[in-house]
Amino acid sequence: MISAISISASIFSGALTLLLCLYSKQICHVLGIMDVPDARKQHRSATPLMGGVAIELALLPVAAFLILFVTPPAWQQPLLIWLVCTAAMTLVGLADDRHTLSARDRLMISFLVFGSAAIVSPLFNIRVLTFDLLNFQIGLGTGWIAIIFTTICCVGLVNAVNMADGKNGLVIGLCIGWLILLALRAPPAFIPMIAVLLAILTILLMFNLRGRLFLGDGGAYGLASAIGLLAVMVYNSPGVHAGRAIAADELMLLFAVPVIDSFRLTFVRMRRGQSPMAADRDHLHHHLQNRFGWPGGLVVYLLMALVPAAGVFAVDL
Repeated sequence: MISAISISASIFSGALTLLLCLYSKQICHVLGIMDVPDARKQHRSATPLMGGVAIELALLPVAAFLILFVTPPAWQQPLLIWLVCTAAMTLVGLADDRHTLSARDRLMISFLVFGSAAIVSPLFNIRVLTFDLLNFQIGLGTGWIAIIFTTICCVGLVNAVNMADGKNGLVIGLCIGWLILLALRAPPAFIPMIAVLLAILTILLMFNLRGRLFLGDGGAYGLASAIGLLAVMVYNSPGVHAGRAIAADELMLLFAVPVIDSFRLTFVRMRRGQSPMAADRDHLHHHLQNRFGWPGGLVVYLLMALVPAAGVFAVDL
């Protein structure tokens, strides 16, 4: 059950996000993070990249308060690490929104952030892959192998989510679905953070669907990092799925669609002699838009990405 103070915190974060969104053009103009249309970007006018700003101003202070004054002591350290990593990756995205960082710099910082979390706390590294459906385990050997494996997975998820962020409502819809499903398995200490994130995302979605703001790399990096690390912590929490709250196969299914599409895009681009980070209109959401239009393509994408996982997660209900 979510406490009254957590509900109040969610309402406060939602209201603060609403205020930020109403003044998003002024804020993002001052910060220099307006997305200007060009030959590839087909929106009509310069649009504020508001996602990272909302995370830094509406999530971080409220989450810090909840962690310090509401969260049980046993969970305070890992959730503080989670918050610091989310803040750091959001800043990386915001820097990219403003200055266009090189792919090398973004990757190096991402590996540093996630690798540091995995080194500091065992809750942020996956030492054993426990599969529930086929009832078997794969050990990852030494601690360093587990750290490297988990770091690669987190960096991969961040890049997959960033690649998917090409149409209004897509990444925010994905994140809302992921958070709801993770909440079904998460320890009670995580629920206030999930509730605050859902409140922020709900407001952002309202504006994003109308084309009044975009997530930007700040939003995509921050949200993917927050949800990816949260998923690792849920995986490492006790539960009924081979002793864990969520099994490895369920975790893979949860993020399968954007991750598989990012692998496909990387392979296709490298085969063409392009950079894996090159921009194009070969993403899954582009093909769905061509086939079903938009928001029809959005509905199909979210159904593909979330319904299989929802079916598996609902087994416990």
